[in-house]
Amino acid sequence: MRPASKLLTLCFLILMGTELTQVLPTNPEESWQVYSSAQDSEGRCICTVVAPQQTMCSRDARTKQLRQLLEKVQNMSQSIEVLDRRTQRDLQYVEKMENQMRGLESKFKQVEESHKQHLARQFKG
Repeated sequence: MRPASKLLTLCFLILMGTELTQVLPTNPEESWQVYSSAQDSEGRCICTVVAPQQTMCSRDARTKQLRQLLEKVQNMSQSIEVLDRRTQRDLQYVEKMENQMRGLESKFKQVEESHKQHLARQFKG
């Protein structure tokens, strides 16, 4: 599964696990602000959290709910970033080990072939 699809799935699970009430501004003039946004590897937006500006309804229970959702998304985003860095580091380690193993395999084959040749010379001589 690609990191972008994992992030999208994660955002979906967060939204499904949180009971949300639709919050619409009472006045069309009320502006919305983007709290958090995530992009895939090609720069396309795959998950965005928006809410009315905090000054519009700072005491509203729905705003508290949105802030909690924001915190969850931010925490999960940070966790995803940490896991991505670890995964990249681990992948580099595995690739390095694979190269070393190929080198060792080659050396073992050389030693094995050399040993066979040496034994063959001893039996002839």
